[in-house]
Amino acid sequence: MASLFDLESFFSRFGGWDDGNAADEPELERRIQTERTTTVFSGTAEAWVEYLGLPWDARRDQTLDIDVICRPAEKFLRFQPRHHDSAQWATWLNEALEILVTCLDTKPAVAAVLDRLLHGNRSNAATPIHLHATSNVPSEATREVRLDTELKPIETDIVINARVLETTARARSRLKSDAKSGEILGTLWPVFRRVITQLAYPSYPRDRFTERIDLTADFSFVSLHVLYASRENGRLVPTTAGAVYQHSVAASEKIEEKLLFERHPYFRMLNELSFLLREGQYRELSGAVKVAVRDYLDSRYLRISLAGIMPEISKAMVPMRFKWKKKHEVGTPPPQVGRYGILDEEDLNAWRKIHGPLQTSGYVIIRQLGMGQFGRVYEAVNLANSAIPQRVAIKIDRIHKKRKKEAIQAAEIIMDISRGLSHSPHVIRVFDAGKVKKSHFTYHVLQLVDGDTLDNLIGVAGAEHASILRPQAARTSLQELRTEYLKSVQGSTSERWRRERSSLPFTESLTLAQVLDILVSKLLWLEEVHRLGYAINDLKNGNLMLNRRGQLKGIDLDSYSPIFSPLDKMTDFFFLAVSNLMFLLSCLNRGNADSLVAKELLGDPATLRALLLEHWPFGPIEESSAGRVTRQEFTHLAVELINESRLGIYAHEPEKFSRAIDRVIHLKRSLTQEEIVLD
Repeated sequence: MASLFDLESFFSRFGGWDDGNAADEPELERRIQTERTTTVFSGTAEAWVEYLGLPWDARRDQTLDIDVICRPAEKFLRFQPRHHDSAQWATWLNEALEILVTCLDTKPAVAAVLDRLLHGNRSNAATPIHLHATSNVPSEATREVRLDTELKPIETDIVINARVLETTARARSRLKSDAKSGEILGTLWPVFRRVITQLAYPSYPRDRFTERIDLTADFSFVSLHVLYASRENGRLVPTTAGAVYQHSVAASEKIEEKLLFERHPYFRMLNELSFLLREGQYRELSGAVKVAVRDYLDSRYLRISLAGIMPEISKAMVPMRFKWKKKHEVGTPPPQVGRYGILDEEDLNAWRKIHGPLQTSGYVIIRQLGMGQFGRVYEAVNLANSAIPQRVAIKIDRIHKKRKKEAIQAAEIIMDISRGLSHSPHVIRVFDAGKVKKSHFTYHVLQLVDGDTLDNLIGVAGAEHASILRPQAARTSLQELRTEYLKSVQGSTSERWRRERSSLPFTESLTLAQVLDILVSKLLWLEEVHRLGYAINDLKNGNLMLNRRGQLKGIDLDSYSPIFSPLDKMTDFFFLAVSNLMFLLSCLNRGNADSLVAKELLGDPATLRALLLEHWPFGPIEESSAGRVTRQEFTHLAVELINESRLGIYAHEPEKFSRAIDRVIHLKRSLTQEEIVLD
């Protein structure tokens, strides 16, 4: 987001001035229902549904037709026209490639990363690759892969947005015959950068978000060294190529060129990554790079199938409209019961206690987002720190039965864990933590996730186990784990208060494709957290947030702890079994699940499998999938996943867990048999 202290940039982002005072209330996208499971990072759901509904050949409505001759083993790449009308573009792309390779001759570390982008994608050898153009695509470019019934690629296209292609062609044609190589590369960069990144995108990504982060990080490193020479006075200094490219973006986006680094998200990210101009440090600093890239991509993520069934914000939960009074000060209306997430007098009193101290710290509350067993969460306008987003979530916890020093230590632990998990896009970001001045409260400043918890959306709020905090030490025995697990499950009655909170379920019953989308997201979240060396401990649907763009995130780090042995992962898999079972039961009962029934079924795979088949809610999937998927295949895999989680097998065999995830992904893609479209 733009700096909070650049108000002109801020209001251009959210719609301009309102009688001299702006109300920050971005428009919500129109909800479009679809079973397509595509995840993208640009455009709207409506535009993508329309585009994906076109037949494969009908999407390519321009004359561009180029073979991309790609032989990774020989490190050979060439663009070859298939007819005369495409010859000029093939020449230009080959020209840009030669200039790019030459300009990095003196930068071996950057050249090595470029080599990986150009020649490291093994899937480029699976099918011939063609370069086309279209006026329909909602992004600047895509990589589109058509699959056979066994999900093997049979056709691969890189598709360029016709508007970008035409604008770039006009600019290139205007260059003089003696133009410098930097001018040529900068002019072609809007198209060429997209071709290179799409060449580097694997045809069959396992986790589209993490692979997009890796790809964007690598190409950002290359881009910085192509487009910029140095950094002076906090601003990148462009090369000849960079100056030409900046000018073209500013013109196309109608942004003053001097404001690109404040107003344009991509250039803001590049400026944040300017430390990469020290070429030799990329490998050592790759973690910090991926965090910055993840933050850039986070707000762009869109899974169209889940975004289409997310409920709108209820009137009682709409945030306050606030007005700017001074550069660093905003005004808000008085809080009242029934508005801004304030449901009762208890909420109102809690708001009044914390509002003043938080405002003194630079955060103005505009909505109560929710309430947990250990505290409340608010949405706030950030006036304190221009390095983090302008809209944040703030979790407030009362210091209870512990000294101030211990409370601050607990906040520091959360910050340490957050830094360790910052590489995972499936976990919420924590930006800051501390103690609220002159109060008995600690706080955490969190990434704002506009949506709802999965337990509310599927109708199991209040039926899950009681919340738990992180263990004080590493687990030492299986018996200790089982005792801890049973105590939490038996305490589920204390969670009944969740049913009384203001929330709305999914707008439609989940289809099987949407169930699989959620299940895959949940499994990838757990796998990634474990890979980074942490256990979740309090894994449940109530600790997963689904935002209105269809992205699932783990939201509560109070329970996370380091992993010292497989025993520390056991609780996660116990609770994964329960949460997945509750999820499936809610689908059977159309948004309702009984925790008592779940407990009875947990240790009885045969009965659970029979129940799923008897009360199958997803229609004749054998017909809709043309025989590729059967209900028996799904129920067998779902029950196996629950049972092996319950037995703790995956804690000791993480490779088996990864293979199970791969089977779920394969089942999901077999069900819909969609082409894979990567933007």
